[in-house]
Amino acid sequence: MTSHAVSVIIPVRSDPGVFQAIDSVIRCADEVAQLQVVVVDNASTPEFTAELRRRLPGMVTLLSLADVGVYAARNRGIDAADGEVVFFTDADCIVLKGWLAAGLDGIASGADIVQGYSGSVVDSPVAALIQRRYEAHLRRLQPGQPTECDTRNMAVRRRVFEALRFEERYRRVGDTAFGLRAEAAGIRVAYQPRMRVDHLHDDDLRVFAAKQVCHGWGAQRLMQEHPQVEWHGGHLKAVSRLSKRFAPRAGTGLLAAACSRGAVLNAGLLQRCAGRIPGSLGFWWLTAVDKLAALGGHLSYRPGRPEPSPSGILGRQLPRD
Repeated sequence: MTSHAVSVIIPVRSDPGVFQAIDSVIRCADEVAQLQVVVVDNASTPEFTAELRRRLPGMVTLLSLADVGVYAARNRGIDAADGEVVFFTDADCIVLKGWLAAGLDGIASGADIVQGYSGSVVDSPVAALIQRRYEAHLRRLQPGQPTECDTRNMAVRRRVFEALRFEERYRRVGDTAFGLRAEAAGIRVAYQPRMRVDHLHDDDLRVFAAKQVCHGWGAQRLMQEHPQVEWHGGHLKAVSRLSKRFAPRAGTGLLAAACSRGAVLNAGLLQRCAGRIPGSLGFWWLTAVDKLAALGGHLSYRPGRPEPSPSGILGRQLPRD
């Protein structure tokens, strides 16, 4: 047990997986001196909100908010948190034993923000492809090196929030923006692979592709609104320069739509082939889908335009948008 008081923030919107997430966090309680769990109910259905109130353990602080957005919900959680270190995970994650201890080790080593490693809850061909794509940039990292942040598995010194909060306007890329803006301000971000959660990946690669379009759009906005940030992937800077150059030209919107549509169509084809083709071929195919989708998002960004959603891109309402 450490001497730290810790808060864990979990936003949720009508996702029953949150009960497993909470149980997994509570199982780590013996790793800290004091544990506070803050669940932020962000515009769930009335039935699910009632279930939360009925089933949550007494040690959990429940905040019920209107439709404020996931990053605004995390900021509200920060307001209610009383720990010296604040951890973040998501309702579709299960944290592994040692999670809190590993995050605190990263803080004790001098980091202000600790980014952990996320595995996969489900072992399926589609989940394996998404997991392998997620891990691609992590294979080159050593513990303690900086990387882009992801709130499914992150720990932050409380004092960081005195200078910086999540961008509440963002639907996506708000966690990346938080980490990169923190680094630009001299705040240290460090990777700690022993800080582990398992994540429930999408079971439809077309949803993955649609989300990557949205990530590309959000990344382009971040680069244009905060030119001082330094991405850890040099290719993103090149994409930003090209996107700014091509954005005013006629036909860029059509090219963006073609990239996005092509990514979704290829994702659908790969979905049907997953499990029947070599894993290495599936990985490179998904990598191409990922980059094509992100490019479509980058090229479609226009200042002042509303942020796209995966549901809007796919033309159907998704349960987790």
